[in-house]
Amino acid sequence: MAKPEQSVGTTSRQQILLDALQSCVRTWDELRALTKLKEEGLGFTIGELLDQRKIWTVTRGEVRVYGLERRSGLVPRGKHPQRRADDLHA
Repeated sequence: MAKPEQSVGTTSRQQILLDALQSCVRTWDELRALTKLKEEGLGFTIGELLDQRKIWTVTRGEVRVYGLERRSGLVPRGKHPQRRADDLHA
């Protein structure tokens, strides 16, 4: 059986998470159970995908849920050139 193609710039952990969100919105616990990622890995991967604007998150009542971003044309966050302290004095 052929594997689905991985998006450009997407790691395997990111793809696992994106696949888990294909059908519906999920909670942290649901994502943890479906992806088998450890807490730290899941958190880091969610952060990466949020920055890339491939997923979104919102609180519903007292539960945070995550979903697949379906809007197109969104610019990834944090794509600003990084500067060092020495650059300010140059």
